[in-house]
Amino acid sequence: MASARVLVRALRAYLDGTELDITRALGLRPRRGGAAEVPVRLARRRARDDLLGLAFRALPGNDTNRAERLAQLLSAPPSPDVITEADLFACIERLHAEHGGDLPSSGRQILRVVKGETTTGRR
Repeated sequence: MASARVLVRALRAYLDGTELDITRALGLRPRRGGAAEVPVRLARRRARDDLLGLAFRALPGNDTNRAERLAQLLSAPPSPDVITEADLFACIERLHAEHGGDLPSSGRQILRVVKGETTTGRR
């Protein structure tokens, strides 16, 4: 259903003349200097970023320590005896299940995500 809304919005913009390029209206044309930001990819990345933020906020400590700890937890699938907080465990498990190949590998990347300093965070 979300895909249909994207198509309807793009076609309306194209047909009423507010968008002259159908590929740009559909999100198929990359922004200048960037990769194509297909709506499905953007939605998937937003969902991943929301889960990262949830896990980040569940950890104790300052931002840098929380980001580094989360990067460590994401480096390998969690085991129940290492993580004690049920919410954090569920969040990490979901991140691996839904976004296993597209997870940040450092605390610095996680800080950018949770602070909204990514292309999806700026949209």
